[in-house]
Amino acid sequence: MIPSGRHVAGACALALLLAGCGGSDDPAAAPPVATQPTAPVAQPARADVLATAAGGIDSIAFSGDTAWLSLSNTATTDTAVVRAGLPLRADSAWSGVALGECGLAREDSGTWPLRAPSLRMLGSDLWLFQPWYDKGPDARPEHALCALSADRTTFVPRDAGLKACVGSVCTTLSMDELKRVDDRLYTNAGGGQNVLASNDGGAHWRVLTGFFDQDICTHPAFEIVGDRLLVGGECPLDSAFLRAYQLAADGVSLASRTALPVALPELENRNVQFIQATGTQRVFAGVEGGLLRSEDGGKSFKFVIQHPLSGGNNYPYIRHLLALAGKPDTLVAGGFDKATQKPYLAWSKDGGTTWTDLSTLLPGYARDLDDASVAEVTAIAQDPQGRVLVTVNESQGAQGRLVLVTLGTP
Repeated sequence: MIPSGRHVAGACALALLLAGCGGSDDPAAAPPVATQPTAPVAQPARADVLATAAGGIDSIAFSGDTAWLSLSNTATTDTAVVRAGLPLRADSAWSGVALGECGLAREDSGTWPLRAPSLRMLGSDLWLFQPWYDKGPDARPEHALCALSADRTTFVPRDAGLKACVGSVCTTLSMDELKRVDDRLYTNAGGGQNVLASNDGGAHWRVLTGFFDQDICTHPAFEIVGDRLLVGGECPLDSAFLRAYQLAADGVSLASRTALPVALPELENRNVQFIQATGTQRVFAGVEGGLLRSEDGGKSFKFVIQHPLSGGNNYPYIRHLLALAGKPDTLVAGGFDKATQKPYLAWSKDGGTTWTDLSTLLPGYARDLDDASVAEVTAIAQDPQGRVLVTVNESQGAQGRLVLVTLGTP
């Protein structure tokens, strides 16, 4: 409690009297003893498992007082979304959410392919998107994009605008990223060099780059920085690119399809894993074996993490980045290390200039190196309580762990 002004004045007078503030009139009095401030005690970083799953955990999202996790299929279960009340604890009760038409079934013959839905909380909507897999004309139709229903009990399809048809043959374009800027949605549906935009909640999509079709190349990374579109990837194979385009005033078309100049170090064949702005001018791009940073809105990039293409002990694929709310210079990055097939996690307190590796704290790090399955950080998020949460799969698409990471102090 803060005392009233009258009590504050009295307390100050008493404090001055006890401390002899203002010095002493006695010339023989001993001089005051200077005290040294106590040095803060360094706190070690740590990781505490809050939840486990037999299947892999793909992503985590927060909506109101609820946390949501998306899970991959297993040999005996379909894909799933589960939720629990906040704040999350090791004893939190998780309950399943009906996926309705938006579920992906397990394979009767086993667990291949392992698939999982991804969750994104964009504005007031919780979106779900997931990979497409051709199981033949007689298979149950699958949906690439869904959203949480108004009553928050299930997910409903929202991918009608992503259907691409050639003659009588149609396919629904799948994505691995969905972003929102103002009231516009952006996605990399179809893969290759595709970036699509919608200004009507995903009912219709317009092509910014690439084509309205499914490509054989992997999905590109992209980001909107002011009035610029940044897009990067690897298409054709082993031909990495990172380009910029000028957006038109409507935000769902380009002013020109001619790429803007971007000053880059030699990317070699380092596929771009993600592009993310952490401020109006600072942008990061994860690439195979490294991390790029821009301080001018994506006009130029430099390596802040760089490992050699071959001969090194580590070669991280950094796929996720978190800038802490209110602390944009505190960053957490994660993915997997291709050289060791172990999960990768690092943090920076100076905007990405230097990094501290936390990988050894994670589940899956201590396993045998001859295990052919990759362990990976699949998502990094900050919960409404300000804590850093990381999802890790100890095996590819399986043995998911939700981990509370305490960064510690140096």
